[in-house]
Amino acid sequence: MNKTRSLMFSKILMLLFVVMSLTVFPLYAAEEEDEESEMQKRLDILEYGLESEISDLITTLQKEKDDSLSGELTKIFYKTKNVTIREKILSFFTIMKNDSLKDYAIDIIADPYDLKVSTAVLVIKYAAACGFTETAADMAVLLETENEDYYDACLSAIGDVGGSDEAVFLAGLLDKDLTLGRRQTLMKSLGKIKAVETWDKLVEIAENEDENSYVRMYAAEALGAMEVEDSVPVLVNLFESSDSNLRTYVMKGLSYFPGNEDAEAVILEAFRDNYYKVRLEACTFAETNKFEKAMPNLLYRAKNDSESAVVYACYQAIGAIGTKEGMEFLVSIVTNEKKNDTTRAKAAVVILNTNNVESIQAVLEVTEKTLEDTKKTALRYAIGKEIALHENILYEDICGKFLANKDASTNGIGMDIWAKNKYPSLKPVMESFLENKNSGLKRKASLILEQADKEEAN
Repeated sequence: MNKTRSLMFSKILMLLFVVMSLTVFPLYAAEEEDEESEMQKRLDILEYGLESEISDLITTLQKEKDDSLSGELTKIFYKTKNVTIREKILSFFTIMKNDSLKDYAIDIIADPYDLKVSTAVLVIKYAAACGFTETAADMAVLLETENEDYYDACLSAIGDVGGSDEAVFLAGLLDKDLTLGRRQTLMKSLGKIKAVETWDKLVEIAENEDENSYVRMYAAEALGAMEVEDSVPVLVNLFESSDSNLRTYVMKGLSYFPGNEDAEAVILEAFRDNYYKVRLEACTFAETNKFEKAMPNLLYRAKNDSESAVVYACYQAIGAIGTKEGMEFLVSIVTNEKKNDTTRAKAAVVILNTNNVESIQAVLEVTEKTLEDTKKTALRYAIGKEIALHENILYEDICGKFLANKDASTNGIGMDIWAKNKYPSLKPVMESFLENKNSGLKRKASLILEQADKEEAN
């Protein structure tokens, strides 16, 4: 009898192995094969594809922020005679800040005249994006020649690659008869370089009421960016201007001087400015520097400002400073059912970006209530998507409830939360979606679990 049972058990095991071989194992093999075939397909397109196919592939790589084929793209760039493909690769490398074409860029900017103008301009932009300081002197030379083909591109790019010498050179160009647009671009470039050698010139421009407003604005910001203390009294005086745009940029300049009493006095005054962008700059300063002195101003503006952008900026600053009074205010917004969902979600997002456990728990309680209220799906989605950006053990319970909800979109957000945190207790729930009738959820669960297994194996 025992022999018979043993034989039957062996047969059952054999049968199970055969079934798994025919179902489970091929699935994993197929997934690996799909990945390999997709990569091979992309390589084949780069090797044999039409211009349109290669262009579409680069667009896809750009959307995916995938730099894995940069070696192949570099080879194509040097090999192809197709201008469209070369420019597409240049644009892609510019966005990705990929320095594979650095030597090429240095050579071209030194002597661009034999190259198609549109390509040369893209090379200049590429050098700026990658910060190739070796090209600064040659850009200055191109500006000196006043060649219209490259002038605007170099004027903008030199701010990203230039140093003190280029800043002095640019300051000298201000005395020339430049178009208004070019004066503005030049001033932006000077601001990026932050060379103190041009301080006197920038003060002269910023204080000149006959100068174009935008040029004065950029000069004011540049004075602050230099972080020279003597800039503070200049900027404080400029804040008295009736030009609201200039006051906004004065605020940007003063933001470089946290701890300076005169600068901070203007910041506090700015919360009462009639122009909302000035108030926004005050909020940004308070948030960046955790400027607790501004808390009364922030709370008042958060409750009373007519501009929603200012209200939400106040929320951000209040959360960054994180006083007890401030956090209690934010919680009161999230829990107030009379407030609209957008406002509640904005306050919730701010709280979730703090380390205040008590306030986070209050947000989670509100989120849980939305799971049973179909009228609150927008609020649920907004908070859930923010939760999915953070690793936090506090989110394990709400993750499980998102996964258990009947709404597919809520399930999807729950998967995103799990993907970020990979709670062991909820892995079986994730695996259950592999049998889900919803193909989208099934596919998403499969991809997330596969990625989790890979990370665990590494």
